[in-house]
Amino acid sequence: MFSFLRFALLLGALPVLCKTEQADKLSLFLQREQQRNFAELKKLDSLRPYFIAYRVHDTDVVEFSANKGGVVRDSRHSSRAFGAEVRVGGSAFDNTHPIRENLDFVQWSGYQNVPWPLEGNEAYWRKSLRIATDYAYRSARDQFSKIRANVGVRPDAGDTGLDFANTVPVRSTMAPAAVLPARKALDSLYARILRASALFSSDPQIYSSQIDFNYGTVLRRFISTEGALIAEREMRGSIAIYVETKAEDGMILWLYKDFSFRDAPLDFSADTLSAAVRLLMARLDTLRKAPVMETYAGPVILENQAAGVFVHEVFGHRVEGHRQKAVDEGQTFVSKVGQRIANPQISIVDDPSLETFGKQALNGFYRFDDEGVPGQRALLMENGTFKGFLLGRSVVSARGGANGASNGHGRANLGLPVVARMGNTLLSATHGQSFAILRDSLKSLLRQQGKPFGLILHDISGGFTYTTRDVPQSFRVEPLYATRVFADGQPDEVVRGVDAVGTPLASLSQIVAAGDDPAVFNGHCGAESGWIPVSAISPSLLLRSMEFETRAKDQNLPPLLAPPRRAP
Repeated sequence: MFSFLRFALLLGALPVLCKTEQADKLSLFLQREQQRNFAELKKLDSLRPYFIAYRVHDTDVVEFSANKGGVVRDSRHSSRAFGAEVRVGGSAFDNTHPIRENLDFVQWSGYQNVPWPLEGNEAYWRKSLRIATDYAYRSARDQFSKIRANVGVRPDAGDTGLDFANTVPVRSTMAPAAVLPARKALDSLYARILRASALFSSDPQIYSSQIDFNYGTVLRRFISTEGALIAEREMRGSIAIYVETKAEDGMILWLYKDFSFRDAPLDFSADTLSAAVRLLMARLDTLRKAPVMETYAGPVILENQAAGVFVHEVFGHRVEGHRQKAVDEGQTFVSKVGQRIANPQISIVDDPSLETFGKQALNGFYRFDDEGVPGQRALLMENGTFKGFLLGRSVVSARGGANGASNGHGRANLGLPVVARMGNTLLSATHGQSFAILRDSLKSLLRQQGKPFGLILHDISGGFTYTTRDVPQSFRVEPLYATRVFADGQPDEVVRGVDAVGTPLASLSQIVAAGDDPAVFNGHCGAESGWIPVSAISPSLLLRSMEFETRAKDQNLPPLLAPPRRAP
């Protein structure tokens, strides 16, 4: 599996809304049609379905983008999409079971996703439901036949956990009314964004910049033949600042800053926005002149947000439960339940039920996952000892420390298979230290190891990881802003051009100490079930050693034409 985590600028078009009475009417209509389609398919003489789920997402979004004082985008749009899932076989063994010679664990069968009109009559909806359900059923049936044949000739039965564990069906239609701000109410905010974006014009070496605002609501409906009926509405948005330049040697350099929120930020401070722009411009100017860092292995401090991405890539994807059932996956921790794998100060949980951390809105918040199961706190590591996995309804057997039930982490975009994914991943430490003490400890490690300098990673864009056995079990995180700290007391020096790399077990064992400064990284994570919103929360971490490799560099030099002179 290849996974990629990016910053919250990718938030893009977020969703929602019909009126509440329309949403209720549609949910009940979906339930009636689902039961009818289910009854018809169960009359077939061939393989019959045992489960059907319908998901409908209604979206309503406002977007505004500005560049150097000019409007790039100013839009308001709505959409609706429908997804059908059909399962055949039984809960212990169905059409999602892994094929033992396939490098992809998740079978793309039993799913169908189609756009739907925001307005429509029942005759149209009924026809669309019938076609989508029929398609999902046929693909599930065909895949199940292949899986049965495959299992019959493969010696390794693999994990014996259920393909679709039982759960208590939830009925929740507490979707509060939500109305996006009127265009007039947003005018003042848009004017502030335009003024802040104009500040980028003062630096002719900035080749690309933008401030993006988006705010939306999403009404998610989930209806299943088990009796679940959920209609939940979320509201979220962000202001994201992006700026890019190019060094003299051709290296592309960029920085960003984002602000996430639940309520529309109509009173978002102009001073806060301008200060963020000026900080990014100053840092980018420093980076442009900074030396390129050579390859390195030695002590490093990951500042809080960078540490959160490290936890996500090194640990998070490897504890997603469905990966423990696939023979092509690395299964790094499947035999580690109850064993110590990290510093005993460190504990890690994933809790999608947290809506905020302090005053910071969390991207990974949700009330119900995409299988209709309430999002629950999952204990993953306690005092350095590995405790268990993130689970959707595809659960792992007792050897994986599971109790045979989902902990509400089944997530997917419409039309893609639901698998276990992260929500809000939190690392905590029992003895957090101030950043000043971490820095002193970094210098002590440098002297012990005879290293002339170490690194502090202040800011990070994201990263990616590989979890399958056919490639090295490695990860990469991509620093945006890093400084070199010298053992002999020289002033710190900003550097550029390296990425942090490593392997999971070795890297976790390198954590020496943690800070007392937890912070949130909001982003979007891409894997086999699509791009989903996630949050990673961690204090700063001191590692005994981390390896850095040279980053790929663009081969085109900066523009030959001189920057245009500003008008008098």
